[in-house]
Amino acid sequence: MVTRIYIAILLCSVLFTVESQASRWTEEQVDIMAENAEATMQKAYRVLWDFRVEFGLNDPERDPDSTGIIGVEFTPLTTTIGYPEAKYLSTKKGWARWLVRDLTSRDIWHGAKVAVSFSGSFPALNLAVLAALQEIGANVKGVCSVGSSSWGANEIGLSWPEMERLLREKGVLKVGCSAVTIGGSGDRGGEWKGYAMDLALQAVKRSRLPLLKPRNLRDAVKKRANLYGTLDNYTCYINVGGGHASLGSGARERYGRGGWYFARSSIRGNPDGLMDKFLQSSVPCLNLMYLEKLNSVEKIVSE
Repeated sequence: MVTRIYIAILLCSVLFTVESQASRWTEEQVDIMAENAEATMQKAYRVLWDFRVEFGLNDPERDPDSTGIIGVEFTPLTTTIGYPEAKYLSTKKGWARWLVRDLTSRDIWHGAKVAVSFSGSFPALNLAVLAALQEIGANVKGVCSVGSSSWGANEIGLSWPEMERLLREKGVLKVGCSAVTIGGSGDRGGEWKGYAMDLALQAVKRSRLPLLKPRNLRDAVKKRANLYGTLDNYTCYINVGGGHASLGSGARERYGRGGWYFARSSIRGNPDGLMDKFLQSSVPCLNLMYLEKLNSVEKIVSE
């Protein structure tokens, strides 16, 4: 009995230490963390640009800021049409800084469990999310996919899972995804056959992440939910890009803006996506899409 009381007291002490650590973060400390996250972004850009230079994939005209993270209009790994203006906006300074400040203002502190979902469409935002969560010290669990829209991580050898692996090997990132999917239609590359699917599977292999292999979109949502585990244990869910399994069917009508959501859409998907399930579990969700409008509201990018 005495032992049980001692363990209970010890656990309360640990929890109090974590909470008090959070409460001691001043506005100045948060600002330093925000700038550190931005610095991580710049380190990552240098690594990715140097990789491109090494293999002759750099294009200063297409990527004038030498971020190494702007893709091309079309490759076999392209899933949908994307817009270069949105991709360039995602590479500008400010996103990681804003994420640190926004997340900490919502009591997302060191040790918080955060679920993330990344397509390859906005690799700069994937990076900004991980840089911010790394600086906060969050406990990250995520799923990323190979597929990408135009001008995203759609080049052979430079899908997002491969970029993430490179950045982790170089020590720029210490947090990242736990599994990978093909992405695209049904989260299983419904657009691809033959050569394109072979390329996608090679990218999966190079990522060194376990592959989730759904039978259809409904199964993709289920498999992702199983990977995350008990959803209401998470502090928040962050989605980047238009991942089919993350947003479900009819995403444009149901989640047609960027920013925070606190309740599931009144319009049901067929099927609902993972974000619906998190919202049903009362977990707030940040949807990083529709960047121009989101930036105009939040004043994220200063340039």
